[in-house]
Amino acid sequence: MNRKALNINLSDLAQNEIAIDLEKIRSNGKIYLENNGATILDASDGIGIIEFHTKANALNDEISEIIINACEKGSKEFKGFVIGNTGKHFSAGANLALILETARSGKWNALENTILNLQHATMALKLSPVPVVAAPFSSVLGGGCEVCLHAAFVVASNETHMGLVETGVGLIPAGGGTKELTVRAFDKALETGVLPEQLLMKVAENILRAKVSHNGEEAKNIFLKDNDLIVPTPVSPTGVAKMAVMIISEDYTAKKMRNDIPVLGRKAFTAFDENVKSAIDSKTMTVHDGVIAGHIANIMCGGHQAGGFSSEQHFLDLERQAFLSLLGTTQTQERIAYLLENNKPLHN
Repeated sequence: MNRKALNINLSDLAQNEIAIDLEKIRSNGKIYLENNGATILDASDGIGIIEFHTKANALNDEISEIIINACEKGSKEFKGFVIGNTGKHFSAGANLALILETARSGKWNALENTILNLQHATMALKLSPVPVVAAPFSSVLGGGCEVCLHAAFVVASNETHMGLVETGVGLIPAGGGTKELTVRAFDKALETGVLPEQLLMKVAENILRAKVSHNGEEAKNIFLKDNDLIVPTPVSPTGVAKMAVMIISEDYTAKKMRNDIPVLGRKAFTAFDENVKSAIDSKTMTVHDGVIAGHIANIMCGGHQAGGFSSEQHFLDLERQAFLSLLGTTQTQERIAYLLENNKPLHN
């Protein structure tokens, strides 16, 4: 990646019209692929735009299908992609009503396939042969945040409210979000010499509290990489993201699935679990919050096993198992139903 070239002068950008008119592109018939959930538009210069268009741009199987197709097939036609849109929200997360209905109907295979599809999509972004740059703005929640975490680069509007909010409805991030923040915590520990348990504890706290950034700069501090870019509100993140793709694609090297992720195992999990029990005893955490925290700790520690190393896929499998386990509980289903009916969380 040409980092020097990515050091874009924001004041110059603010004075130039670089917005991309997605409606005009579509009306001109420059559509590479489309379904009911998303579209891949040809934005010229060898760049494709992946645009979501579900209600509130909530992620679903059709969006996952488009992302996978872009990364695995479209990469032969384009030199890179931008994930961006002009809706009210970049992505408000998942369709909770559909998830709850599917769970109550006992369609567990369908739910597992949906999670598998989302995990496949986010890992396709991370391992894409060509760079994919996310251009988030406004609400970037749940799966929308996970998409950004797996992009090669992020150009976010300063009015970006980003967060992994799944615990608010009794679930955990299962589209790779828990895995990715865990991987980054281990990498940072290696770079800084800080104990990984300390960094993982902070990540777990942010996930458990469903922390949402107040703006783009805070999103960068919590969720994004040091070299990701925050642009002022008048600037189109999608337009800047297209420029970033053109720069990055010049010398882009695709990533490979990692198999070197530390597994802290049972000993570290026990330490996490003691903190959870203390919080429950002091009434700062409900019993069900403790169950959720236990799943998060289990994922971060790589499961109840001896220490060692494992693959990203291993951590993704733990995410998926945790999500389905929690969704099968009465408490989580009550939390989802209450939020849908009252637009505020239930602390049961």
